[in-house]
Amino acid sequence: MNTVIWQPDHLGDGFEMTYVEHPADYSGAVRSTVIRKKAAHPTGKAILYVHGFSDYFLQKEMALMFAGHGYDFYAVDLRKYGRSLTDGQKMFQVRNLHEYFPDIDSAVDIIAADGNGAIALLGHSTGGLTTSLYMSENP
Repeated sequence: MNTVIWQPDHLGDGFEMTYVEHPADYSGAVRSTVIRKKAAHPTGKAILYVHGFSDYFLQKEMALMFAGHGYDFYAVDLRKYGRSLTDGQKMFQVRNLHEYFPDIDSAVDIIAADGNGAIALLGHSTGGLTTSLYMSENP
């Protein structure tokens, strides 16, 4: 994995974000975005939040709650959503949910590199469908 360069996220309050570039797909270049809020006293446990359709990560209060309980909190803005959307892309365009697996894989790699050995996936709405499919194929 390449060196991760964190920058302040627009949520403020110590939230950070980084882009992850992925191989181009049928619509051109794609990237995902990993957002994090580190716990004040890390426990080696982390949450990875995956948003639903026509959504992106904006649930600041939820992240602060998990961080307050010792979990490093991460979220991924999947390709063509939120922070990951680039000029010329069609928002939310996906032909197969497996397209999101590299986005989740890269987020999991980043979380593990940050020293977290226990990672729980939390999916909202269709993010629950995506994470269930992901976990069924990547236990």
